[in-house]
Amino acid sequence: MEDLVIFMIVAFVLSVMLTKFIIKKMINVKYGIDLHKEEKIKVAEMGGLAPLITNIAILPFFNPYVLVVVMLSGIIGIIDDIAKLSPKEKLISLGMAAIPVGILLNMDIFHLFLLIVGVSITSNLTNMLAGFNGLEIGVGIISLIFLGLCLLIVGDVGGFQLVMVFVASYLGLFVFNKYPAKVFPGDVGTLPIGAFLATVAIWKGIILPFLIIMIPYILDASLKFYSAGVTRREEHKPTVLKNGKLYVEGGYLSLPRIILKKKPMKECEIVFVIWGISIFCGVLSLITTKILY
Repeated sequence: MEDLVIFMIVAFVLSVMLTKFIIKKMINVKYGIDLHKEEKIKVAEMGGLAPLITNIAILPFFNPYVLVVVMLSGIIGIIDDIAKLSPKEKLISLGMAAIPVGILLNMDIFHLFLLIVGVSITSNLTNMLAGFNGLEIGVGIISLIFLGLCLLIVGDVGGFQLVMVFVASYLGLFVFNKYPAKVFPGDVGTLPIGAFLATVAIWKGIILPFLIIMIPYILDASLKFYSAGVTRREEHKPTVLKNGKLYVEGGYLSLPRIILKKKPMKECEIVFVIWGISIFCGVLSLITTKILY
């Protein structure tokens, strides 16, 4: 465990340094507008390059095979951030990204099929629950931590260590993505989270706890699909800011928006609520793991 702590510190520090560099380089090249602020300020994008590069450097010490799906989903994220893939193109390409890692991990045909579907869908889910400072990376980190704890409960220390190093790389990005955000993760930051979650869960055989962890994502995607169909994330219109609080005035539904319909909140408050829901589902996953595994 001492080695794990050292690797986590290295991953965190490297990610922080890379994120600072990316903010400096991207602020006038690749940036977005923070729509949930009174002053519509520029925010650097593609901050997810930092944990991606960090994982390329660190994950081979734990499992080089899992790194393959992280790298491929990250590359797809880079392409999507620059060229904007359609939902269909993203689903297919992410599914294909799962094939090499499934083969490298010696999965049978059934589990390889599960992996292809799981990576394709889960990556898109972790990309969709977004739009507020610290939301997607915060929920991603929470989900990863609980998946790691589920592995620890079943006695898979190696799996736990793999997940926690991945978490550390995203904590470095989170420092600058939390409210008020200085950088947005981009799809290069969100897609690998889902790809990693699905790969580890299917590979390690803890699919039910994984599905429980994913409940906030599933609810969010279901609400969006029910109300708006399959659309790009960019087409999901923002909420309205009035007197420092976010209001929903018509439009599509999502997990944050359905909460804001009931009670307008500040941006940081709605993020805390979603984090709370994610933590609750994470605790349920631990209970399920303890009982069934």
